[in-house]
Amino acid sequence: MNVYQMPIWELQSLPGLKQVEARLRELSRGEDSWTPLFSDSVIRGGKRLRPAMVLLCGSFYASPQTELVDMATAIELIHTASLVHDDVIDHAASRRGHPTVSAKWGDHQAVLYGDFLFARAFSLLTKHGQVGVLENMTRAISLMCEGEIEQAASRFNPNVTEADYISYIHKKTAYFISACCLAGAEACDMPPAEKKALATFGLQLGYAFQMIDDLLDYTANPGALGKPTLQDLKEGYLTLPVIRLLKEPRFALHVRKIIENRDFTANNMEFISRALQECGILQQTQERARTLIDRAKRNLEKLPQKPPKIILSRLADYVVRRTC
Repeated sequence: MNVYQMPIWELQSLPGLKQVEARLRELSRGEDSWTPLFSDSVIRGGKRLRPAMVLLCGSFYASPQTELVDMATAIELIHTASLVHDDVIDHAASRRGHPTVSAKWGDHQAVLYGDFLFARAFSLLTKHGQVGVLENMTRAISLMCEGEIEQAASRFNPNVTEADYISYIHKKTAYFISACCLAGAEACDMPPAEKKALATFGLQLGYAFQMIDDLLDYTANPGALGKPTLQDLKEGYLTLPVIRLLKEPRFALHVRKIIENRDFTANNMEFISRALQECGILQQTQERARTLIDRAKRNLEKLPQKPPKIILSRLADYVVRRTC
């Protein structure tokens, strides 16, 4: 099997991930009558990439299994909490093909439930006295918020630059994925040089992951994606494909007018989709993500030749080739 053909179930069958699932079921609900109703947003889950990365990075050397599972669980709780809050901000009706907490129960309940998940996560992180992990996670959340604030302030702004976009995805996605790698590295007391290599691997992987995520908004099947396509643009969030399209002389003026006037008719969306194809921008975005993955994998060469290294390499190739 080629590395890029890694099925997601291989990742999800990692030792420890079943324990993470059990902890998520336990911690996503309180003793009240409401939080169990909201907990589907956690239990339903997604690909579990982030907790899997914690487990993988923490298995290069011996580490306490309970501590590693708790860290992975906390990180998935943080990720889900941020998604619950994002859905409130974006007025999202569905995620992963199911109604969001905010759509089903209201924004008020969703905000509080996101806060509940954050609290549960930090309770786990403080339990084992891993100060470095706690510092990285609090910084990751702080950067996520900064990125969301900056991106929200730039909605429907056709003057957003590629540098602005890279700054957003660093704060919203890349740093957090890097922090996941570092959490595992801290748990197994990895040597500093190897720890730095894993952190850089995670950062490059995070950039590529978000670029592909943004690309899928234009190319994916809505059923497979679990949400409508072209939704980011309709919400005013300009991602790399459109930022580059706005530099194309043949299309820039018309695309700028569509964005400034918020004139997202079916015909205009079709115009933008055709223009992206005609200019080769979707392929350029794919190639940019591939370059980032190649950089990420070069950092893996600095790590011991152990099974988690092979799986991380497969994971990197999966990220850039995924279709949902």
